[in-house]
Order: sequence, then structure tokens, then C-alpha cells
Amino acid sequence: MMLMSLLLVLSLERLITKTPNWHIEKYAAQYRDFLHDKGLLKLKNSEEESERETNEERPSAPSAALYFSLLLPAVLLGAIEYWLLGAFLTFIEQSIVLFICIGCPVLRAVYKNFLNAADRGDLQACSMYTDQLGHCGSQTDSDGTAGAEGKSFGQHLTWLNYQHYAAVMLWFIAFGAPGALFYSLSRSTTEALCDANHPLKVAAGRLMFALDYIPVRITAFGMLMMGHFSRALPEWLKYALQFDVSAYDVLTKISSKAEVLTPDEQQLQAENAAVEPKVLVKLAKRNVIFLLAITSALTLVGSLA
Repeated sequence: MMLMSLLLVLSLERLITKTPNWHIEKYAAQYRDFLHDKGLLKLKNSEEESERETNEERPSAPSAALYFSLLLPAVLLGAIEYWLLGAFLTFIEQSIVLFICIGCPVLRAVYKNFLNAADRGDLQACSMYTDQLGHCGSQTDSDGTAGAEGKSFGQHLTWLNYQHYAAVMLWFIAFGAPGALFYSLSRSTTEALCDANHPLKVAAGRLMFALDYIPVRITAFGMLMMGHFSRALPEWLKYALQFDVSAYDVLTKISSKAEVLTPDEQQLQAENAAVEPKVLVKLAKRNVIFLLAITSALTLVGSLA
């Protein structure tokens, strides 16, 4: 069932242009507003209060409340699947949830605009679209934040492709629709808290570091399998068990080793900024195929339903 849902959703996602009603960001924002309005979790605060709380020791209770609120929808969804839905209805429900959670229409539009700007040689517009990718934070500590300095548009795009496709797929494969929902809701909330410079952004970042730790290494392994294995394997082994490197750095560093521009491509890159992003996007697409192949093999041997 999981394999069928993945194949169906990935096919539809490529063929259909999503509206906001079919993307997780809308429902994640509504859920955060609901929590705030009901006083269940304070997710909004003024800039003065944010600056004051940033310099104070944060209690653990708000962090625990944040984690519980992010996990609750997934738990409820799992209970509904287990107690109320049969096999066929669960397949329909999982496919719908996965379709809502996977992909990002806004980022896809930014990528297309970047390609158009690169084709006409507008480097200023390329820089603007790179900023629009929305990387939150500049730290490289193990708090889930991503260090974006010195990274190219293609490397940013590789990370976002992982967050919106590969990671969602892996959490779906491991835990079904509740897993995909939990990861997507956590990612969206972490980005929202970070953009607002909220005191809970550190706690949310730590959660994302934990949620990304295994999936990002599986994704990076798929990239080295689909790219230059001998060149990327030492880099993958270097970061395999490290807990002080952000998931962003792990993925971008390994992907840069797995797919290196040829001399001809490097020459073209000097003339057209779209060369590197296109190469890395092709690597990411091959990685998705690799994950589907592994899922198919696990399904055939009976490890997945």
C-alpha cells in the first residue's frame, strides 16, 4: 500500500499544480493559530518580549508543550487509521495526507524563476531568488539551524528538495501518514518560529535535528549511490555518526562530492548560473528513484505493507 501511495502521489505531484488548499503550510499555520488562540501554546510574541526571553533561561515546560502539540495530530491520525478505517480507506487517507505533505509549490516557482533569470543572464535576479529560498538562521551548531553562508543556489535547492520530498517519503515509509504529517508539521513550525525569532526556535531546531539525523544520512547515501560513489563515500563515513554537524551541512557537503561539475559544465556555469542547480536537481531526482527502488525491494520481501 505504501509503495502504491508513493507512486500515485509522486505522479500526481508532477502533473498537477497544487493550490494552497493542497499543501501542508496552510493547515500548519491554521493549527498554530488555533493553539495560540486557545492559549494552549504561546507561539506569537512581541519583538521586545522575544529579545528579553532570548537572554533568559528558558524553562523546559514550553518546549515539552511544543513537542506534544506537534506530535498530537499524528497520534490522532494514527488512532483514526487503527480504530476507524479499513485497509482501502486507509490507503485513500494516506495518499491524500502524503499528497498534502510532499512538495512545495512556492519553492518550485522560485526555482523556475531562477532558471529564467539565469538564461537571460540576470545575476541580480538570480541572487534575489536565492534569498527567496528562505534559509533560516546562519548557525552550524547541532540545533537544527542551517548555515547558509557560502552555499550556492543549487546546494540550497538540494536541502529544500530533501526537506520537502526525500524526508517526507522516508517518514512516510517508516510510520505511514502520521509520520509524514509529524515531520511536515514540525518542519513548518520550526521555519515559522525561526523567521519570527521566537524563543522556542532553539527547541524546535533541536527537534528537527533529531528528526533529520537518520533520514538525511539515508538520503546522502542514496546520492552517493546515484553519483560518484568513491568520491562521496569517505565524506559520508566522516559524518555518519557525528552529532555536532547540522543536517544541512551533512547533505550539502556529501551532495557536492557526489555530483561534481565537469570542466565543460564549470565553463558553462561561469556563463549560466543555472548549470549547477540543474545538475544537483537531477541528482536529487535519481535519489528519489533510488528510494522508490529500495521501497519496492522491501515490499517484495515483506518488510513493508
